Amino acid sequence: MENNTGIAFEIKKIRWITIGFAALSLYRTLSIAAGQFIYNGYALANEEWIYLSVVVALLIMLLADKKTSAVAFATAVLYPKFETVFGCGSISTALFIYFCFFLGMWRYLFDKYELNKTENQDTANRILNKLYWILFAAYGLINGLSALLHMADPYWKSGVAMEINLAHSYWGRFYYFFRELRNNHPALMDLLMPVNNYGVIISQLLLIPLYLFKPTRKWLVAWFIILLIHIFVLLRIVLLPHFTLLFFILVFYRKTDSEFGLRLLKPEKTIKPLRNYMWVAYIIFTLLFVLKTPGISTATDKVFWFLKEWDTKVWFNKRITQMGLGQPDILNAQGLQSARRFMIYHKNGSKKEFLLITGKDGERLSYLPDPLFIEHQGLEIVYGNTGAHLVAYDSFTYMNSPTPYKWKGRAVERLIRIDYFVKGYKGSHEYEVEFWERTKPNKNGIPSWDYSDSLVEVRKYNFTGKDEPQRIPLTH
Repeated sequence: MENNTGIAFEIKKIRWITIGFAALSLYRTLSIAAGQFIYNGYALANEEWIYLSVVVALLIMLLADKKTSAVAFATAVLYPKFETVFGCGSISTALFIYFCFFLGMWRYLFDKYELNKTENQDTANRILNKLYWILFAAYGLINGLSALLHMADPYWKSGVAMEINLAHSYWGRFYYFFRELRNNHPALMDLLMPVNNYGVIISQLLLIPLYLFKPTRKWLVAWFIILLIHIFVLLRIVLLPHFTLLFFILVFYRKTDSEFGLRLLKPEKTIKPLRNYMWVAYIIFTLLFVLKTPGISTATDKVFWFLKEWDTKVWFNKRITQMGLGQPDILNAQGLQSARRFMIYHKNGSKKEFLLITGKDGERLSYLPDPLFIEHQGLEIVYGNTGAHLVAYDSFTYMNSPTPYKWKGRAVERLIRIDYFVKGYKGSHEYEVEFWERTKPNKNGIPSWDYSDSLVEVRKYNFTGKDEPQRIPLTH
């Protein structure tokens, strides 16, 4: 295949990938805003309206391919602020922001050096190889830092973390199947699950080395396929699979003559903007990975205090703290012992109309039409509902938040507000909440699947659509 044909394909591919990334992000953005709007009693704070309008305008411009370079860079810079204001965030967003930086640099160089012309096709190919490398290096770095966190987590170190995720009623799509395997074939699970567990850590650490050498890239492709199967089929993760698939197609489905090996590490000599862009990226990658390595990070945090904000976990902790929450810790430690405590809501007195946000196994149900509404507004409700924090329904509160959103109520009360406003109720409405608890985890830290349920508490609330739901004393 001639090189110019390959570059033409790459140009079209990047355009379609841009549409995919922007469309998914627009859907996520509007869903989050809709959830916030409904929860707040059909209102948003002024700052929320401003950042929502700006981000939506930028995403629409990306879809329409208008002034793409400037828009891409502006989106990458402003979208994190939108998330801070609305109290949301995910790995999917990180992929989207990485892509915006990639797209902005590509379009800038594409226009400046007229890379669509036949005489510039070789230069275009070299530029794409370098930019793909930077994009993948950023993704590999985040995975490497994630692996380092896993290596410090007792459940990952003991080899049971992946089994817990697959058998987790909230995260695992086929949790009952893996529970049956554990109960009926423990020897098989003891053999396979540690391989899966440690394989994730090792592969996360090796992503960048595997990308550098042509013979090992086929292993990397296989790893991505396994990852996609896990997050598309086995786990319930709303948009991460879709973002990851687009990322996979962008980086690996190519028709140009690809450079391989350590030559990718050399900054482009002929184009100064790309050379400077790459040097900055390499310096950031190196500092992040070295200075945040366990054993080194304690000392460097004191000397290089400004790098603390670049640490994913520290940054995430700060944002969660700003919202008045404790860290959810979804795939580590406490989060892997979920499904011990759950809440069952019902209303309308004797009618017993249930709010089935989760089932009695802690599994997700379709109470609300948009899963992203659940992910944003209901995370601390649903996740706390399944026992990630054993007292989550009393500890989660946003009333002291310094951010513009003053979400009212604790986790146990937030679903009452959501139901009241979603259903369009007027006047006074009563709700009853039952709290159930299960047996303790077994010696491996895995929740026992042969549990017995115990009703530990019943509460009643009255809500009029104003302030917070008021708790009603029980009468016997």
